[in-house]
Amino acid sequence: MEIADGVYKIKGNGNVYVILKPVPVVIDAGGITERSHIKKEIEKIIPLEKIKIVLLTHLHYDHVGNVELFPNAKIYADDEDIEDCRYNSKEFNFYVSEEVDEILKKELISLPVEIGGLKIIKVPGHTRGSVAFLDKERKILFSGDTLFANGIIGRTDLPNSVSEKMDESVAKLVKMIKEGELLLCPGHGY
Repeated sequence: MEIADGVYKIKGNGNVYVILKPVPVVIDAGGITERSHIKKEIEKIIPLEKIKIVLLTHLHYDHVGNVELFPNAKIYADDEDIEDCRYNSKEFNFYVSEEVDEILKKELISLPVEIGGLKIIKVPGHTRGSVAFLDKERKILFSGDTLFANGIIGRTDLPNSVSEKMDESVAKLVKMIKEGELLLCPGHGY
């Protein structure tokens, strides 16, 4: 479903977003159980090999399970989640293939301040390295599992959660949405 000019949402257990310009980007790759659905829906928009960047809001299995679908993409995540994944991946990524586990441990690149026309917003809470992505031009905020519709917030009872930082992160995103009149694009449909 096209939600803005050149921006698509693929609904599933975990939402996947495809942005065509200025460079083909995927935000979150969804879970392994929805691989065929995600692959089919993305291929309706763009060939998988044309995706150049995969941005991960955090490294839980339901957001990273299909990173291997993008053979020509560089895959980015926050440093703190990369560290947690490399040393404790099985604690929170028990539903990924061995191939995905290897990609996460060896091929992840640290997020810069801005990439693919998106500003990176650090929002620790759901995980130490949770991030949101702000598309200033289209006025869209991709919030991952920090903030959902109707004020629902992400869990903070997981091995790499930082519950004491969640309220501050949620408040930051809510303020950005209100002040910038942004469209909220969360990691899940709730």
